[in-house]
Amino acid sequence: MSERSILRVRERPHTHPDRRSEQIWEVIRDGEVVATIYGTRDGIQIVSPRLERDGRNHPYLFEAQGGSPGWVIPLLASNEACPLCVNGVWCGILPCPICRRD
Repeated sequence: MSERSILRVRERPHTHPDRRSEQIWEVIRDGEVVATIYGTRDGIQIVSPRLERDGRNHPYLFEAQGGSPGWVIPLLASNEACPLCVNGVWCGILPCPICRRD
């Protein structure tokens, strides 16, 4: 069973000379870098082989009552059980936002 994701900051020069002071963020799970987060002109970019379209790890909008909405970017391993659902069904009736199929 994996521990919760740990977000670690890593500073590395950007390839563009004018952006060398910008930070790059890495997401570490079980000692492995599973995603890299970069700032872009229009927002952020998340790069991860775990985001391949294999029927899992779909980003979804999470809206809590009384709170600000946020995007969830799941980074589950291919053999890792989904923490939200049972066989693709969430809350007993809804398609799971992580495991749904397009």
